[in-house]
Amino acid sequence: MSEAAPRTRRVSMTDVARIAGVSQKTVSRVINDEPYVTDSVRERVLDVIDRVGFRPNEAARALVTQRTRRIGVVALGGTGFYGPTSVLAGVESVARGAGYALSIMRTDPGEGADIQAAIDALAGQGAEAIVISEPVDFGRGPLSIPDGIEVLTFGMAPVTSSPRELVIGADEEASSRDATEHLLVQGHATVHHISGPMNWLSSQRRREGWQRALADEGAPITEPVEGDWTPAGGYAAMAVILESGLCTAVFVANDQMAIGAMSAIQAAGLRVPEDVAVVGFDDIDVSAYLPVPLTTVRQDFAETSRIGMHRLLRALDGHAPESAHRTLRAHLVIRESSRSPSTR
Repeated sequence: MSEAAPRTRRVSMTDVARIAGVSQKTVSRVINDEPYVTDSVRERVLDVIDRVGFRPNEAARALVTQRTRRIGVVALGGTGFYGPTSVLAGVESVARGAGYALSIMRTDPGEGADIQAAIDALAGQGAEAIVISEPVDFGRGPLSIPDGIEVLTFGMAPVTSSPRELVIGADEEASSRDATEHLLVQGHATVHHISGPMNWLSSQRRREGWQRALADEGAPITEPVEGDWTPAGGYAAMAVILESGLCTAVFVANDQMAIGAMSAIQAAGLRVPEDVAVVGFDDIDVSAYLPVPLTTVRQDFAETSRIGMHRLLRALDGHAPESAHRTLRAHLVIRESSRSPSTR
């Protein structure tokens, strides 16, 4: 049997202090970003830390600073949906870049008790902040947040008890109104709608924008058909719409369902956009490269995540924002799937 290789000793704070020619207290002040360290000394210590690969003991650091540098994330609906997945990727990138660890808990979007349990568990793990990635309507009062924990919600309205909750999101209602008005301007008498699951707040906002556009123009408002965010759900919903009567235009609550709807239209022997115009929502990567490129509403998830996390990190450092709510613009990207209908 060969002799086991000796275990490599972990670089310590004492090693960093010795190499940098400073005291351990000075190294500690640099690591914890405390004052009373000159810029030249701070730079020298950071250079040594980088060269020797020193990693602070986070448990010991938390005891000294009373900071866990941990952010909890409640990821609703799993990670199979484009919007929540994109937001989560952005949150993770910013958090890790700022030296924060993430604890992610995935929950069933239909269970309010499950979401509250996730928040309680994250608080119990010492999370300094909690991010709620995609609010849903679960038929209860505000989610309870323990005192002292910052909250960032990606949406349009607060969903927790925290008076300091930060809220950021795109104006989905206005964007959906724009998408519907775009189809009406093309000459369609009305626009049908495939919604997302109606317990999702984003589904509700997108449906409200569609309804308002039709009402403002005096166009007939047909009964929306609920989908499940997936291409299969969009296909099934579009088949229902086509069976119910004449449809020349449809606004779909996300691009994945819109792709399924376009497939259903073609399976029925119809063409997009000559027979039925289609507009989606989200502008996923494939939307521009479909056989019939998809008109859709573009949300900048990376920018939303970056701005939201920047505001959250400043709150964790004790800086109160001028406004707890921030609304970003989403805009319509017009492609082939919604061009003017042919003469019928």
